[in-house]
Amino acid sequence: MSLLWVVVSITALLLLAGMAWLALRVHTVQLESRALKARLESVCCDLNALCSGAVGVDRRITMLEHQGRRLDQRQETLENQKQDERPYGEAIQMIHQGATAASLVDKLGLSRSEAELMVMLHGVRKAG
Repeated sequence: MSLLWVVVSITALLLLAGMAWLALRVHTVQLESRALKARLESVCCDLNALCSGAVGVDRRITMLEHQGRRLDQRQETLENQKQDERPYGEAIQMIHQGATAASLVDKLGLSRSEAELMVMLHGVRKAG
């Protein structure tokens, strides 16, 4: 019986060692699992923050696009106004070169009264 007792004892010790190793391994896996869960939660929080930031950036980009369109329209309006004012600048130059009201009407498309007023305001006064 002593040999049987030794075999049973060794088997029991091996089983006990195996169970201890498995318990240690389960504990290690549980720790790794907790660490991975914590990391996953952190990544989720970071992702949520990025999504919120992206929404804010999208709003800002949309606002800047609208502002850019308004500025384009405003610049176009100003350029159109300058083009509308251009005949007057050209008329003043022509008047300084001796142009008459009739030539301003013909060449620049000014009304007769506009042309006469321009000649009165900017014409070379003759000493009399």
